[in-house]
Amino acid sequence: MKQFNRDSRDYKFIDKFEAGLVLTGAEAKSLRTQTAQFANSKIDFNDKIPMITNLSIPLYKFSQGQEFEAARDRQLLLKESEIAKLLSFKHQKYALVPISIFLKNRFFKLEFGVGKKIKKYEKRDIIKAREFQKARYV
Repeated sequence: MKQFNRDSRDYKFIDKFEAGLVLTGAEAKSLRTQTAQFANSKIDFNDKIPMITNLSIPLYKFSQGQEFEAARDRQLLLKESEIAKLLSFKHQKYALVPISIFLKNRFFKLEFGVGKKIKKYEKRDIIKAREFQKARYV
């Protein structure tokens, strides 16, 4: 079970990280049955604590009295050395973009990348090269 962020295709990543997500029980059950919406989600820092913002997890339909805010900020679990590395990337004007959410040994993990947005003309060149490779091997 892996849920992808379609917006991450517009970035060229120089490094990828894997972090744990701090979720409530109802959010975890909801992620197992439904998909999360990554629209405009990004990773920011709150007093050197990495947080994912605008990740919308729909309400679990069988939760009884466990209401939660769908698009709240959620904390990421990382080592201090990784946080220091991410802060240095953030100061260098790199974007921290979520790529996917997946299960790993019953824990939800978030994969995110550090990179810059691809320009429109660069994206066209990538598509052109891919099409050329397809035509060459057919």
